[in-house]
Amino acid sequence: MNRRLFLGALTAGGVGAVAGCLGGFADDMTMVSAAPARVSDEAAAEAGYEYQGTIKRIETQQVGGKDVELTSYNSVYDRAIELPAERFGDQPVRAGAFSVLAAPHVTAGGEEFNPVSGPSTVELAERVQRRYDGLSIDRAVGGRALEALGERFPVESVEGTATLNGEYDLDIALDSIRDEHEGDHLVVVAIYPTGAVRDRESERTRIDTLVRGLEQYDDLEVDIVETEGADG
Repeated sequence: MNRRLFLGALTAGGVGAVAGCLGGFADDMTMVSAAPARVSDEAAAEAGYEYQGTIKRIETQQVGGKDVELTSYNSVYDRAIELPAERFGDQPVRAGAFSVLAAPHVTAGGEEFNPVSGPSTVELAERVQRRYDGLSIDRAVGGRALEALGERFPVESVEGTATLNGEYDLDIALDSIRDEHEGDHLVVVAIYPTGAVRDRESERTRIDTLVRGLEQYDDLEVDIVETEGADG
């Protein structure tokens, strides 16, 4: 993957291409971007999930005494699931949520910055999807490892409760990956109903299909539906 780093003062230094290392450019505003990530169309179709677009997030941080503008990409998917009609009505509810966040890692002035290191898994889960809120984790249910992007990623699995669409309180499963790929940080989050309303194993199989279908590279086409923090 060709990671790209752009210097704001182009007339002073042109464009540099360095994999996350910004040393030596103290007088310039520096912009560094992750490569976009998403699920292949074939894997999404097999899992029954629909691509809802990619949110581009831009933020400015001080790293090693330098102003650094970081660009991350969050691709979001969901799935309509039939839930008990006596509680949820006759129509399927978009209760399966899946997202993949790609964020850059930066080293500047001898200091490192990881934009996803601070928040807890629950905080990240609420940040990168908009179906569920009020997440409360009750217990870990064991993890697994999945092959994706030519690597093997550990998957953390927990169960708890959450509110769907601000209306329905549900038992849920939360599967997550927090790892690195080609110098970027990857955060994968999947949330889906479990307990009495849905079989956990059948939904987890769909999530495994999505993870195995992950794609990430610089020129990957994504549909930008929203840009957050563009004004700093």
